[in-house]
Amino acid sequence: MTLPVDSTIVGDLSMRLPLVCVFLILAVTSALAQVDRSKKPEPGPTPQVKLPKLEHAQLTNGLHVVMVEQRQMPVIQLQLVIQTGSAADPKGKPGVAYVTAQMISEGTKTRLSLQIADDFDFIGAQYGASANEDGSFVTLLTLAEHFTKALAFFSDVLLNPVFPQSEYARVQKRIVTSLLQNKDQPEFVAGNVFSKMLYGEGHPYGEPVGGTETSVKSITTDDLRTFYDAYYRPNNATLIAVGDIHPKEVVAELEKVFGAWEKRDVPATTIPPSPAAAGPVIYIVDKPKAAQSQFRIGEIGLNRASDDYYRTLVLNQLLGGSFNSRINWKLREEKGYTYGARSAFSYRKEAGPFVVSAGVKTSVTDSSVILTLDELKRIRTELVPEKELSVAKSAIIRGLPRGFETVSDIARQITALVLYNLPDDYYSHIVENVEKVTAEDVQKAAQRYIHPDTDAVVIVGDVSAVKAPLEKLGYGKIVVVDDQGKPVK
Repeated sequence: MTLPVDSTIVGDLSMRLPLVCVFLILAVTSALAQVDRSKKPEPGPTPQVKLPKLEHAQLTNGLHVVMVEQRQMPVIQLQLVIQTGSAADPKGKPGVAYVTAQMISEGTKTRLSLQIADDFDFIGAQYGASANEDGSFVTLLTLAEHFTKALAFFSDVLLNPVFPQSEYARVQKRIVTSLLQNKDQPEFVAGNVFSKMLYGEGHPYGEPVGGTETSVKSITTDDLRTFYDAYYRPNNATLIAVGDIHPKEVVAELEKVFGAWEKRDVPATTIPPSPAAAGPVIYIVDKPKAAQSQFRIGEIGLNRASDDYYRTLVLNQLLGGSFNSRINWKLREEKGYTYGARSAFSYRKEAGPFVVSAGVKTSVTDSSVILTLDELKRIRTELVPEKELSVAKSAIIRGLPRGFETVSDIARQITALVLYNLPDDYYSHIVENVEKVTAEDVQKAAQRYIHPDTDAVVIVGDVSAVKAPLEKLGYGKIVVVDDQGKPVK
C-alpha cells in the first residue's frame, strides 16, 4: 500500500533542506577548526583480543599440520610453509627460491600451465606463491564446497612440478622486465642498496629476494629443480589450514593427497655472521633532476628469537611505527618535509636490519637526515615520558585484532609461529609482554641496537643538488654508487 504524502510537508522540507545543510557544514567546519593539530590525538579504549585455538597433527611422512576451525564464512585458506627461503640461494644466483615458488604452478606431469590456471579459476579459488629470506610459501583460498577439488589441484602443483622450459622463458622474461622497471622506482633502489651496504657482497641478507636482472637471466630450470628437490620436502614444511573445516576430516583428506610426498634429509641453511658496521658512511645513488630524495638510515638489528623483541617493538613504535611516532611527527607534521616517514626492525632467523625510511623534498635532504639522526640520539639519551610510552604500547595492542579478521590474516599469523618456532600461546601473551616494557627497557634497547654515530645512510636523489649540503654535515665519508651498490668513479 502506498501511503499518502502531504505536499505541504514536502514543499516545506524542500525549502528547509538547503538551510539545514548549510548549518551542518558550518557546524562541522567550526568543529574541525577547533582541532589543535600540534597535539597528538588521545588513544581510544584498548580492545579485547580474541585468539583462535590451534590444533596440530602430523601426517605419516612427517608433514606437520596446524589447523584453526573458523566457521563464520564458508571459505578455507591453506598455506604451505617451506622452512627455506632466499638465504639458501646458490652463491651468485639470488632469486632461485623466489623463481622456484613462481614456477611450480607453470606445469605438472599431467597438466599444462594454462589448464592449472583455468582449473583454479573455474572453482573461484585463489592461488599464490612467494618467498622471503627465511621461507617459501604456497597459498590457496577456496570456497569450502570446492575444498576437495581445490586440494587436488593444490597438491598436484606442489608434488608434480616439471619446470617446463617454454613456460620458464615467459616467466623469466616477466620477472626481468619487472626488475628493470623497478630500477626506476627510488624506493625499490634505496631498499636494495641499503641491504647491500649493510651486509656486504655475498651475504644472503644483502641480496634481493627476487634477484637482479643479471642473476635471473643466469638461473636455469636445473637450478629450480635442484632447489625444489632439496627443500620442498614434507619434513621441511608445515601446512596451515584455516576456515570452515572439521580438523579430523581435513587430516584424512591431506593424508590421501600428500601421503606419497617423499621425505628426505634437507641441507642445512648456513647464514654467515653479520658484518660489523662500516659507517658512518653516506651512499648516494644519482637520480638526476629528482624532485625528491629517498633516504634509508640504519644498521643491522636483532633476530626474531631475541629476548629484546618486545623492547624493540615498543622502541620502534615510538620512533617510526605509526603516524604519531617521533620521526614522522618531526619530518611531516612539524617540518612538512615529507608525506610520511617510518621505521622498522625486520626480525628474521638471523639478525635483520633496522631502518628509517622516507621520501623528502630534494632541498631538505640534509636537514631530514640530521633531524632523523637527532631523534635516534635522543631516544638513546633521554627516558621516554610515561604518557608517550603508554600511547605507543596502547597503539600496538589496539592493532592486534586487525591481524585476525579473516582466514588469510589468521594463516599469516600462524605462519610467523611456524617459521620462527614460537609457542602456540604466543599471541595470548603479547598484551602482557608489551605492557610490562618500561621507559628504562626502551632506553637500554635503543643503546644496544641503535647507533646513529655509525649508521649507514643511503640516499637516492640528485647528486648535484644533495651532495654538497650533505658534506657540510660532517657525518662521514660520502660515496656515490650505482643501483647495485657499486662505487661510481
